[in-house]
Amino acid sequence: MKRWILWIIITLVLLVVYAPARALYWVQLPAGISLNQVSGSLWNGSAGQLKVNQQWFYDVSWSLSPTQLLAGRVALQLNVPATENDIAGQGELTYSTAGLKLNELEVAGQLAPLLALTDVAMPIETRGNWQLTLKEYQLQLPLEQRWCEQLTGSAEGQNIEVLVNNQWLSLGEFPLQLGCSEQGAIKLAMAGNNSLGLNFNGTIDSNDVSISGTVRPNPRTPEGLAEMFTYLGQADSQGRYRFSI
Repeated sequence: MKRWILWIIITLVLLVVYAPARALYWVQLPAGISLNQVSGSLWNGSAGQLKVNQQWFYDVSWSLSPTQLLAGRVALQLNVPATENDIAGQGELTYSTAGLKLNELEVAGQLAPLLALTDVAMPIETRGNWQLTLKEYQLQLPLEQRWCEQLTGSAEGQNIEVLVNNQWLSLGEFPLQLGCSEQGAIKLAMAGNNSLGLNFNGTIDSNDVSISGTVRPNPRTPEGLAEMFTYLGQADSQGRYRFSI
């Protein structure tokens, strides 16, 4: 009897290993997600086109870890190459009864596609690049009140420029630290060592995005942009303009 059970388990594993990736066409994917030009196997496969909302990704590849699967976890190594992709990256996603975990995730791209994907509108026209590095990010599923159990990571806006009076003004880099709050929200923190003196703390959870901080003109602040800070109100005794979202 035990031998038959073992053979059944081996057969099921082999079916998964050698099942063609085209089997994904039979799976009902979440709304806004579609796959085209799928090849390989479910174990090691690729998709020529992946659409998430209105953003296209090309030549996406993945691989599953057999040792993790035997341990009751689904570990997916995902790669989106920089060639022909506005947003590219790689990392490992692990799913188990404990929740979802991301390890060694590196994602980067241009700012405009990211703003379109997240449906974020900037107050003035902005362009540049960005990079997200997550050494570890863990959350429980389904998402309810807590979006963050453990998070070690950072993000950075790179070569940021804004359009003021029909002229592109260079702002440089904006590093951001990421973590978890005690309430299970994603915690954001930016120090003021940038061209706008932008300093803020914030949280993101299932209900709200909350950010409060200050901007403070400094010698690196473009003159045309420094004049716009007055719309935030009166500066304090240290020349800082406060804001909150």
